[in-house]
Amino acid sequence: MGIDKLSIGEIAHSTGVSRRMLRHWESEGLLTPAVVDPVTGYRHFRDSQLGRVRAIAELRALGFGLAEIGRLLDPQIEQPTLESLLARQVDVLEREISEASTRLVHVQRRLDTIRSKTVEIIMNLSLTTLPRLELQGLRTTVHDETEIGQAVSDLCRRLPQADGDFVLLYDGTHDDRITVSAGTVARAESEAVPAELEPIVAPEIPAGVAVAFDERPASIADAWVLIETELEKQGLTSFGLYRQVDGPTGVVLQAPVRERR
Repeated sequence: MGIDKLSIGEIAHSTGVSRRMLRHWESEGLLTPAVVDPVTGYRHFRDSQLGRVRAIAELRALGFGLAEIGRLLDPQIEQPTLESLLARQVDVLEREISEASTRLVHVQRRLDTIRSKTVEIIMNLSLTTLPRLELQGLRTTVHDETEIGQAVSDLCRRLPQADGDFVLLYDGTHDDRITVSAGTVARAESEAVPAELEPIVAPEIPAGVAVAFDERPASIADAWVLIETELEKQGLTSFGLYRQVDGPTGVVLQAPVRERR
C-alpha cells in the first residue's frame, strides 16, 4: 500500500478517532473513502483526508452537530450561512457556560458546607440517652427519601403556630414507606389541643447520638451522612427513629445507635 492510501485503522491511529466513529461519519456522508476494495470491502483514504477527519473531530468537540459540520465543511458555504451557524453555536456555548457556572457555585457551596459541618459534628457529637418526647402534631407517609422535603413542607403548612421546640421524626424502619411526623412538645393538660392534631410519642432511647448545630444545616441529608461517617469511626451506626429538634438556639439531630455488624 502506498503512502497515498491509508486504511481506516491507520486513520484512527493518526487522528485518535475510533473506527466506529469514522464509520458513523462515513454513514452520515461526512467522510468518503478514496477507494473501497470490491472483494474485501476494506476502505482506504488519502493522506489529504486526515485534515478533514481532524476538522470534524474538532467541530464535534466544540458542540456542533453532524448536520452543521457538513454545512461548515462545504467548500461552497456562503458567508451569511457560516456566520449564522457560528453565532448559533456561540449562543449554545454561552448558555452552557452560564449553566455550568451556576452548578459550580452550588457544588462549591455544598463542599464548603460539608467541610465546615464536619468540624462542627466532631466537636458537638455526643453519645447519650435520648429523652422521651410527647408531641402534638401531624404525620404522613412517603415512599422514598426524595419525597421527605415536600412532606415536611406540607406538614409545616398545616400545623398551627405554637411556641416551643419544633420536632420532626423520620421512621424508615419499613422497607416500603417512611413515616414523617411533625409537631411541638405536648402542652399542659389544662391547655386546649387543636382537634386536627394527634399525640405522637418518641420513646426514650438508652443509647443514642445527638449533634447540636448553631445554625440549621443547608442539607439535613448531608449532615446525617457526615454523622454516620463519624459514628463509623467509633464502630457504631444509627438506625430506627431519627429526630430533628428545631429550637431557638439551633438544631439538634438525634438517633438511636448500635454497634456495626
